[in-house]
Amino acid sequence: MISKKKKYNFNTDTLSYVEVKNPVGKRILRSLLKFIYLNILAFLILIVLYSFVNSPEAVLQNLRINKFNTKYAILSFKVDSLSSVLQNKHFHDDNIYRGILELDSLPENIRIAGTGGHDPYAGHHESFPEKILTALSVKIENLQKQISIQEESYDEILNAAIEKKDKLEHYPAITPVNCTKYIWISSYFGSRNDPFTFRLRTHAGIDFVGPKNTEVYSTATGNVTLVKQSRRGYGNEVVINHGYGYSTRYAHLNKILVKEGQKVERGELIGLMGNTGRSTGTHLHYEVRVHNRPTNPIYFFAEDLSPEEFEELTNKSE
Repeated sequence: MISKKKKYNFNTDTLSYVEVKNPVGKRILRSLLKFIYLNILAFLILIVLYSFVNSPEAVLQNLRINKFNTKYAILSFKVDSLSSVLQNKHFHDDNIYRGILELDSLPENIRIAGTGGHDPYAGHHESFPEKILTALSVKIENLQKQISIQEESYDEILNAAIEKKDKLEHYPAITPVNCTKYIWISSYFGSRNDPFTFRLRTHAGIDFVGPKNTEVYSTATGNVTLVKQSRRGYGNEVVINHGYGYSTRYAHLNKILVKEGQKVERGELIGLMGNTGRSTGTHLHYEVRVHNRPTNPIYFFAEDLSPEEFEELTNKSE
């Protein structure tokens, strides 16, 4: 039987097939060539695989990089959002508060803490992760500086608001009597004919006419600096120092209800209307002085304060 894997030659003499045997060296050479061929093929296959399919280490590294980039993007977005809120909300409100309190606005270069210039970390980073971490660090540092400046500004605004509130409480803003239909102004601030001499004289206040013992109130918070009972001049009078350069005088009282050195609140009862001193009838002479200079009290009155609101205010001071 003839094997297909072997080679044969036909012998014409014997009329039969004779097996052809290769020399040993040739068989070894063929085996070696086959081995080399297979190794080259395997190497080419590995190159192709590594070109299109990452190694497990490379896949893991890529996952870490992607995770890192995602965290950086989230943190960077949060920092940008906080910076946007700071600039669009707090900077805007800060300017409004400063305008109301008559404070100078902060220049833009101070608000942003001088950011946006030279990178202090330039030249100190090489790798990509270091670069993006540095960028985030710069953002955070800039935001911290801006927040610190804004906190200082709010402290300044708060102190100014407290001072403003205190100043407003010491501002003689109401009338010293409840101006109902039974009370009216008989003489205004300025030049007038003296009711006794009929000569033109300066009237340093306003005269309110009303029933005897009409209640007289302090027009602002302050300290009583003078209580004087006299039959001459202003008669029974009270002077209150309100601070900030403001003081008020209440004259011709029938009865004084406060003492020198006493602290009084706005709307607190201090006396009763009368006709003492140099007076032609029951009335209250009321003065406002600013840095000891007589000023028209009309400029200080809250014109939209109704008698009911005035009574409510005086009741709170009791």
